[in-house]
Amino acid sequence: MTKEIKKGKLQFGSTATKIVLIFIIIIAINVIAAGLYFRWDVTEENLYSLSEGTTEIVNGIQSPITIKYYHTKNLEGLPMTYKNYGKKINELLIEFKNLNPEMITYETYDPKPDSDEEEWAKKYGLSGIDLGTGERAFMGIVVIQEDNEISLPFMDPRREQFLEYDITQLLMQASQDKNKVVGIMSSLPVMGSMPNRFQQMQGQRPQPRWAFMEELQKTFKIKELKMDVLDIDDEVDILMVIHPKNLHEATQYAIDQFVMRGGELVILVDPNARVDEQAAMAAQMGSMASASSDLSKLFKHWGVQYESNKILGDKDHATRVNAGGATGVIAYSLWHSLNTQSFNQDLVATKELETMLLVEPGAFTLGKDSPLKLNSLLVSSQNSGFIDSYMTRFGNPVNINKGVKGDGTQYSLAGILTGELTSAFSKRPDPPQPKEGEQNQEEESAAATPKPYASKSQGSAKILLIADVDFISDTFSVDKFSLLGQTMIQPKNDNLNFMVNMVEFLGGAEAMMKIRSRGRFTRPFTRFEELQKNAQSQYQEAEERLSANLKDVQDKLSQLNIEKGTNKVVLTKEQIDKIEQFREEEAKTKTDLRKIRKLLRQDIESEKTNLTLMNLLLVPILMTIIGLALYYRRMKKRS
Repeated sequence: MTKEIKKGKLQFGSTATKIVLIFIIIIAINVIAAGLYFRWDVTEENLYSLSEGTTEIVNGIQSPITIKYYHTKNLEGLPMTYKNYGKKINELLIEFKNLNPEMITYETYDPKPDSDEEEWAKKYGLSGIDLGTGERAFMGIVVIQEDNEISLPFMDPRREQFLEYDITQLLMQASQDKNKVVGIMSSLPVMGSMPNRFQQMQGQRPQPRWAFMEELQKTFKIKELKMDVLDIDDEVDILMVIHPKNLHEATQYAIDQFVMRGGELVILVDPNARVDEQAAMAAQMGSMASASSDLSKLFKHWGVQYESNKILGDKDHATRVNAGGATGVIAYSLWHSLNTQSFNQDLVATKELETMLLVEPGAFTLGKDSPLKLNSLLVSSQNSGFIDSYMTRFGNPVNINKGVKGDGTQYSLAGILTGELTSAFSKRPDPPQPKEGEQNQEEESAAATPKPYASKSQGSAKILLIADVDFISDTFSVDKFSLLGQTMIQPKNDNLNFMVNMVEFLGGAEAMMKIRSRGRFTRPFTRFEELQKNAQSQYQEAEERLSANLKDVQDKLSQLNIEKGTNKVVLTKEQIDKIEQFREEEAKTKTDLRKIRKLLRQDIESEKTNLTLMNLLLVPILMTIIGLALYYRRMKKRS
């Protein structure tokens, strides 16, 4: 008996000891883990790992760089969002340091109120966030290399998707010796604009630079050129010609010779540029000003087939827009919502992009006799076709959609021309005659030595063609908002990414391009979108029937006789019967529309419910099954 009791005490003591040891081990593991830094990225696209482009740039740093991170951590009024985001930034900066620890020094500071750290943060130009208590919270980065200081004044959590890109760009700017020069020729105010006196009287304010120009300026030096330029400076490495309208042959010659000398060229044309404010103002005044652009002489010589009065519609890539009135929301074929199938998957610059919006673009094809090769970057579906651009002025979206007939051809919306070229000119053309009161440009540049004529390109030419200009405007590419007195941008789609990617690709900054072209943190519910699209097609058919009935009754009502002076409506029995018939049909159609909407909501809610139940129940059920299987196996061994 005594032995059994002692044995029982011994067993109890042994069990208690084990439990205590387990708790000690758990606490020790948590304490040790809190001081360690370890991440395992299991996302499909490695969203939380440093990309190949970052690795190339950071490993290529040859001079010592100091990264200073100012992050306020423990103020009471600091939102949890900023605390968590601040930790993510710190973890990412540690990874940057670990890539090249010999050249990168990483320092962190907590700028508490009235501290030396806070004073230094202000000296570096970091802008904190006002907490409403008289205190400011800082979350900014300063990169120092010798006498060069570059900073990110405030790390906005809304730009988390571009965190790695912003930091890498900061490091590249600090370590870069010389930026390449991008020359900008544009008939649109991409560089910003100042209103004239008349416009100022109407209350118009200065327009800022377009967001894509701000992004380009972070990597390149920007040089603005006139649209009637007669020669391209040798310092220009990449020339961007945006919306060229009625360019004189002398200017087209300057562009031609720039390519012959080995310069890289980007051309953006458009059959109907919605952002062409000059054409819009002329239309309001009754003029038939064109909003299209072209480089007809150069395109013809290169074998590029492009019609400046034809817009490409694509039924498979139609964008849902509000057509107004009784029509409501429809899928509009002239606005192309491109998906992953639209992008060239063989090129790094485009294979990681997911969505773009092109607004009433044209398209390119290459003639059989062209000496060049066209490598398409953006393509339409085969269910696409052309309509005349004037239709957008007089036709409504429903009729325009009906006019788009797919011809089975996949058109190029953007592409790169490569190959050896000959000049489109046999000699330098005469410059345009100066307008009254203006000086001839040739006289202005008489002191400059004319560049010699080149009949052939130096090696293989590289020309980027894009058949739309609206897509890079702020309206269709970014959302702007104000934060701490600064204007911030949030991309709506990959329009901005594509444009900057391609210029950097031409300029040789391929590493930066690999960083920007990363996956999305959020993914669309494609099943829900498919259900909505199918229901929308049914809804649109019913809606068109209703619109036709409305038009019919309006025609009938217009034939009614109104007695002069009394304004009383005289209705015949036949007219009254027609109106009653229409009202019955209208009520029936509206009922059908409500049923379609109800079925759409039911399908989507059912899908959401099934998905929610799967997420909530699948893992517990699997864990229960595994637990029961292990328990059964253990009991079987004991028996």
